[in-house]
Amino acid sequence: FKGERPEEETEVKVDLPALKKYAQAVYAASDDYLASLRGRDLDRPVDLAALGLGPSTVGYVINNGILGNGFTHCGEIACLKGLKGKRGYPF
Repeated sequence: FKGERPEEETEVKVDLPALKKYAQAVYAASDDYLASLRGRDLDRPVDLAALGLGPSTVGYVINNGILGNGFTHCGEIACLKGLKGKRGYPF
């Protein structure tokens, strides 16, 4: 959230129990989907032209678009923690 005034950024209220419930539902749905995939499913074509990426596969999207994105954010968080004098992630 980027507010008009700096203090607005600290005024955001998050319903943590609702967010946790939502996150658990997303994780469960993701686990179910991934568990349902078979080897041939990973080779299924996906058209990413609307994103400027052209043709791809389900496997590529999972590996690079989801996992890679998560790893990138973990690295960014670890870096920001280090800049604040805190310990990053132990891996």
